[in-house]
Formats: sequence, C-alpha cells, structure tokens
Amino acid sequence: PVEESSKSIIYADAHVPDLLVLPPSASSWLHQSHEAVKSGKIILQDKSSCFSALVMARGHSNDGALADCDYIDACSAPGNKTSHLAALIHASIRQHCGQDEKVNRISPKKKKKNSKNISKSTIFAFERSSTRFKILQNRMDLLCPTGDKNSTTAATVSVEPTHGDFLKCSPTDPKYANVRAILLDPSCSGSGIVNSPDRWMEDANNSESATDDDGGKNNNISEEKKKRIQSLSNFQLLALKHAMSFKNVDRIVYSTCSVHDEENEVVVRKALAEANNNSETSGVAQEGNEWELVAPACLKHWPRRGNEGGIGGLTSSQASCLIRCDGLDGDETNGFFVSYFERKKMSVTREPPSSDLGVVTVNQSVDIPVYNGEFLTQSKSEVDISSVGVDDERIEELDNDASLIKMPNHKTKKANITASDNSKSAEKSAKKRDKKLAWKKKQAQLKAQRLKKKPEKRNKASDLVQTDRS
Repeated sequence: PVEESSKSIIYADAHVPDLLVLPPSASSWLHQSHEAVKSGKIILQDKSSCFSALVMARGHSNDGALADCDYIDACSAPGNKTSHLAALIHASIRQHCGQDEKVNRISPKKKKKNSKNISKSTIFAFERSSTRFKILQNRMDLLCPTGDKNSTTAATVSVEPTHGDFLKCSPTDPKYANVRAILLDPSCSGSGIVNSPDRWMEDANNSESATDDDGGKNNNISEEKKKRIQSLSNFQLLALKHAMSFKNVDRIVYSTCSVHDEENEVVVRKALAEANNNSETSGVAQEGNEWELVAPACLKHWPRRGNEGGIGGLTSSQASCLIRCDGLDGDETNGFFVSYFERKKMSVTREPPSSDLGVVTVNQSVDIPVYNGEFLTQSKSEVDISSVGVDDERIEELDNDASLIKMPNHKTKKANITASDNSKSAEKSAKKRDKKLAWKKKQAQLKAQRLKKKPEKRNKASDLVQTDRS
C-alpha cells in the first residue's frame, strides 16, 4: 500500500497501460524491505522491455489482445514478458466480456473432463535451458497459477511452460493449431543495456578499438565481438523465419535489447525477403499470407523509430514501423528494439492511423497524473545514466485479477519529455560517454603496460634464482 504522503509523487506512464512511475528513492526500500519483492511477486523490469508484450497484445488495435486463440512465447525465461502478456490478454478478455462477468467459468465438479476449457487463451512458454526453465516454472506458478480455483486469471489465460527448443517445435503439430501470435525475444548481445556498467564499459571499450594505441589486441577483441554479433544475428534470423513458418500465425513480435543494426533491421529485412519469397514459390502469396511490417497501434506516440537504409536496407516507410529506445539519448530506458509483423490479409481489420494527441494508460477513475519527466529533473544529482547500477528493471505485480503494476527503480529514467529537454539530455549523455571512453582507454593502456612488465619481472626473478644456484 502507498502511504498518503507518497500519493502525490506517483505517476502513470505515458505509453504503457497500468505502468506506474515512482520516485527514484522507491527502489531502495522495495529491494530491502518489501515482501512482494522478496517473494518474487514484484519483478523489476525496464520500461522498454514492457513494449514487447504490449505490442503483441495491442499492436493490431488498441482495443486489446486476440481472444479465443493461443500464443507462443518462443524464448520466455525468466518469464517477465510472459506474465505481462498474460495480464494484458486477461484484461482484454475481461474488457470485451464485461468486468463483472465470470468468463467461461466451468465448475470442476460438473465438468472435470473439460477443465482445460476454462482458459480462453493458452501461452506456450518455451525455454530450452534446464536452469532457466525451473525459474520460469516457479515464476509462472506464482504469477499465473492456473490451478487456483479462485483466480480470475485462470478463467481466461493459462501459461504452459514448455521445456524445449522453439526451433525444434513443429509448425504442423496439432497442439499449436490454435496459435495465432508469437512473441520472439531471443538471445542477443545486450548492447542496449546501459544500466549495467560492466557491459556498457565492455561495449565502450570495443567501440574505441579503432583508435586505441594498443591497436592489435583491441582489434582482435573487436573482431571477436563482430563474429559474436554475426552469430547471434544468424540465430535470430533462423528463429524469426521459423516463427513465420506457422501457417495459422498472423502476428509476430520480434524484439531485442541490442542497438546493433545487424541484430535488428538486418534480421527484419532478411526475414521478410526470405519468408515472402518462400510464400510466392509455394503459391500462397495470392491469399494475403505475405508478411509485412506494421507500426504498432499502441505505440503510435513513441517518437524514436528504426534506422532507414544503411546495412539494414529498409525503406523509410518500413523503418517508421519499427520501435527503438536509446538510453543514451534521453529515452530514460535501456536501448531496445521492437518490430511487429502481420500477414497482409490482416490489414482489413487493422486500426487506422490516428491523429489524437494522447493515450489513456490508467483507469480514468484513478486520479493519477501522467509522468512527464518530473523525476528526471529531481534526480539529476543522483542518477548518471552512463554509470548506473545493475538494477535496470521495472516492477510488475500480477495480482489475483492478473492486473499488472510496474514501477521504475532509482537507477533508471522514464519520460515523455520535450524536444528541447531531449536535445540537452542527448548532449549531456554524449559528453559523459566521451569521458567514460577516455577513462577506459587510459585504463586499457595502463593494463597493457602492466602486462608487458610481468614477463620482465619473471625473467629477472629467473636470473636471480640461477645466480643463487651458481
């Protein structure tokens, strides 16, 4: 519960429904003393990573998620996006069926054999790692308990953790015949996670390699990084093409926490070209089964879009459909990328572009102002986006009604700020980044010098030992 004195400093997010923005100081007491955090009922999650499930549920229309169909979360552990998607689907079904109506509720005593029919949608959550699968299972048991008779979530959505590789999942398996949407957030370089200083510094070091005095060694590291990114890109493309091969699926969300075009625009372009070429070869293109990029209806007010041209080779209209977040350029999030695909035949029911100026993200009966960068100003002396702590998530809480509550911690920033503030923030971030890179460069040089001195010391020690023996 929120104390009376704190109510005035709680805001609703401007883009994500039911996402609450708390002051920077909230994170410390949430971590240290809040039982919901300790028990796992509240999960820290960055605002940008909330976009994946949001686009999956409301990319086609702000009216809500598809009902009476199943979903696949292809790379689901630890389960943050899975539980968020379940909450959004549940809220959508309740909205369409009436808040007071018990959706498809069937008494287990009367219809034991048909107990599975209680859920109107099933999310098949894939995870191939045994360790991560256990984490996924535990989290889903806590957040989306399908066996709880008193849970309204169980009446509308069930999550089925699946210990297996999504790439080995057959598109023709009858079990997935009712799947119409796939959320794909595969392994990536994580280059957009600015809130993890070690990872940020590693990327900064690699990006400086071309001008580093100790060029040979750093260039080798850069080459290794390039190979890793290419390997990840190949895997991501394979996974996206596999998702596109499900004939009954007509919506796909592909997202990464990477800022590299190789993992984002390049994957999108290649997947579209190869998948649509296959559909033309198989003669199904006339049926409107070709895939196309679509600008998510739920994020039409998000300003930052994809990269046009370059190695991605996307057109201006295609790039404008993509969502990008930049934590070093005023977005107050981690770096993130989201793409949304639909079959062309879906354009008939697609929500048309709107020129309205706002979006409702919280129940109108709740008197909470929309966040507009208030904490950004207040916390300038506390938060440095180029060197923030490991806590880089937002908070989500799935209650018995499957409503989702998310709040930021003290290390991340959120806002829909003005262009002027955005420019100032970008300039300041650039200066901090340059300073950090210069420091890292100096540290690398000192390290190289220390490494060169070590063999000399060993040789001197060896000479002394030989002298003593003689």
